Amino acid sequence: MTTSTLLIIVLCMLCLAISQAAKSTPAPTSRAATATDKYAHAGIYETHAREALLVAAKRMQHIYNRKRDIFHSLTQGRGYNLMQQGPIKQEIDNDYHSLVHELALNLSVIPVQQLKNATLRRQVQRLSKLQLYGLDKADLEQAREMLHTMQSFQTSRLICVDDCTQMVAMIPTIKTQVIRTKNLKDLEYYWLKWRQVIGENDLAKSSFIDFVRYLRIAATYNGHVTPSRTWYLYYDSENFQRELEDIVWEMMPLYKELHAYLRYSIRLTYGPQLTESDGGIPAPVFEQIISQSWYPRPVFRTPYPKSQLPTVKQRLEEVMVTPVKINKKVAEFFESLGLNHMSDAFYEKFSRRINDDEIGPNCEAEVFYFPPDVALRYCPKLDYKILLQMHGHMAELQYNLYKKELPFGLDREPCPGFGSAIGEAAIVSSGTPRHLHRLHILLNSTLSNEHSMNRLFRMYNCGYWRLQSKYAGVVPPMRRNEKHFDPDFKFYRGLNPEKSNTAKFISEVLGFEFYRAFCLASGEYKPGNPDFPLSNCDFYGSKSAGNMIKKMMQQGATKHWRDVMEIATGERKLSAKGLMEYFGPLFIWLKEENKRLDIQTGWDDDIECGNN
Repeated sequence: MTTSTLLIIVLCMLCLAISQAAKSTPAPTSRAATATDKYAHAGIYETHAREALLVAAKRMQHIYNRKRDIFHSLTQGRGYNLMQQGPIKQEIDNDYHSLVHELALNLSVIPVQQLKNATLRRQVQRLSKLQLYGLDKADLEQAREMLHTMQSFQTSRLICVDDCTQMVAMIPTIKTQVIRTKNLKDLEYYWLKWRQVIGENDLAKSSFIDFVRYLRIAATYNGHVTPSRTWYLYYDSENFQRELEDIVWEMMPLYKELHAYLRYSIRLTYGPQLTESDGGIPAPVFEQIISQSWYPRPVFRTPYPKSQLPTVKQRLEEVMVTPVKINKKVAEFFESLGLNHMSDAFYEKFSRRINDDEIGPNCEAEVFYFPPDVALRYCPKLDYKILLQMHGHMAELQYNLYKKELPFGLDREPCPGFGSAIGEAAIVSSGTPRHLHRLHILLNSTLSNEHSMNRLFRMYNCGYWRLQSKYAGVVPPMRRNEKHFDPDFKFYRGLNPEKSNTAKFISEVLGFEFYRAFCLASGEYKPGNPDFPLSNCDFYGSKSAGNMIKKMMQQGATKHWRDVMEIATGERKLSAKGLMEYFGPLFIWLKEENKRLDIQTGWDDDIECGNN
């Protein structure tokens, strides 16, 4: 579930850290630049490209067949168990690396501008450059090892608690403790202790530096002077980093008002000594605020504490009955838009529950793509979070069904995060009181003004925004210096270019842009009309919105992502307009409430650093 807004900022700024860490090092000459021109004219270039792509497509089909076999083995009780999945998936990933690495070498000698066929030109452009998969096998294995080390910081049992008879992990134990405690010393202990443990022998810092070094190597193969160009490779835009920063500043007025209100709330909870009235929020407390977004007894004050949001758990269980019914209700949402009907054959052959031994704390569903088929392994739980998340998974299934007919290499999203953005729009729509009333989960299709404000407030806190003090007004709880390396666990989780924080940031911001566009097309959002606010728009059943979604999905990566985005938004530049309009009522309330309480906005961004 990703209706977060605080999260989207950190997802932007955390991903910038990689490029900043390695900006100064020039790159050696690229492979493409040193390759000799072996071909005499454009016709030979095209023949060479088509032959290479044909071979690659056949190899890719073999990989798809293996993925299909894994799915059926997992769901039919034969073959692979949970422990065996890892090595088999690693073997498939190695085959994929070999395929795309060799293909990139073959295509990198072709001057793209000399290809006359637009589709072929797009294929060569997209497939001749890679991120980490551009590394040779040995370097890729080392880069993966660095990623594995850093991402294990989240789930490894590293922290001593109580009498040290047991060690606990950040996820889920420490995170659960952070949510529930009201002891400031506990928050500071966990914040500092986790960083001390992963910082021993410079493990965190050295792992990150080594990872950036491999990213540098990958950048050289693309002819990029700095790793940031390779990090943002598939966004294919000049100054893309600046565009992300512009979005942060576009949202800053709303964030400053929220920050001031939160600072006021925690000073009431933990005492005025916690921070100055114009100071930053201590990072351990800020992390608790974010973690408590939907916790019933948070440390922060909601706008109207006496107006508790309605509980949907019991009614959802009565209405949905089984996880299968959730899946079919979600499929109906997309079918109402005029998208693909999920057939009985899909549910019989390609929809299976996750095995009991695989159900972790988050119980996340998994979407499979092995053309011509798609498949789903779903969480066998009945709760509100699963209901919302399934809209994102079903959007991915729909996307796969539309783009599976496209040429090799173009049967994917136009940029990382684009497909998830469409899913985000569906998630936001499905979580509205209007849609929950349609499902007979809520009695009313609207909430009171007090309930609506509490809902928006909770949603705005639902993610995580941990920036440097200048941007977020968050400060460390004690003096830090250049020897300390303090990123939180979400930073390490988003280092994989295939699942980067950049992509998550794009999916959140663009998701609200798509949501706004679909709501305008459906007539369920009428700017200025209080009876049709954006925050309660449900575009269920809108064929106009469905046509936009279908047309975007059918494009795959055949066009630049700005061209595809323009189909829905009419704009070619990323914007936070949809998000700001969605939270507009909350913005107005915060400004008025902060003024009434004489709360100062902004913060002193003078971080306490030193050599001690």
